[in-house]
Amino acid sequence: MADVLRVSRTLPWRDAARESYGLRPMFTDRFRHEDFRHARVLDVGTGDGRVAFLVAHLGAHVIGVDIDRSKLLQARSYAGVRNLPRAEFVWGDVESSAYSAFSPDPFDFIVSNLCMSEEIVYRSARHLRPGGKLIFCAHHADHWKETRRGSSHSFSEAAMEELLTDNGFEIEFMGVETLVAEFTSLREVEEYLPTRLVRKWAADGRWTELADTFEKGERRLTSAFLVVKARRLPGA
Repeated sequence: MADVLRVSRTLPWRDAARESYGLRPMFTDRFRHEDFRHARVLDVGTGDGRVAFLVAHLGAHVIGVDIDRSKLLQARSYAGVRNLPRAEFVWGDVESSAYSAFSPDPFDFIVSNLCMSEEIVYRSARHLRPGGKLIFCAHHADHWKETRRGSSHSFSEAAMEELLTDNGFEIEFMGVETLVAEFTSLREVEEYLPTRLVRKWAADGRWTELADTFEKGERRLTSAFLVVKARRLPGA
């Protein structure tokens, strides 16, 4: 098992809410140790382009891909306003498309924030140059653990290590960053979470599970993130 760096904080929910949208510090720190000058980078599930802009500012040429056209429009608008020609954004399904559809040449880096699956690892392994790196932040298996069902597309350390190894990667870094928000009532949770998520949990039973947890006096909600940097092995 790879060594795992663990960082955990517990905050009142209003303080935790201020950090809910930002990129995780453990994730952004991984970019500081790489030379992105003139690198070719694919940002899968780019959303509004936050990670793409980060690596573009470090000198890379970035292609951001997402299935959400409205978010791509936001990213393109921001790139235009900020005059970032090294960041371009295209529509695509990163779980079903071969990444050669986005560029015929292999990438030096493939990056992702909260968009990860077995299909993405498989496709990344086949379109990174030998020695190229996959750097991502995914939901950890402890994400939303108080709902008793957690989050879909979340991974334990062991499961991710096996997935990467099977696809010809060597792990250079693995860490878990956890943020625990504390509450006094479920009403505060409704303010903390996006409305769409509250409705989803109410429909699939997770809200009932959370209510039971709160009834037992455990009035908290865990956000947990798995941060990984892995290198594609030559010949894999």
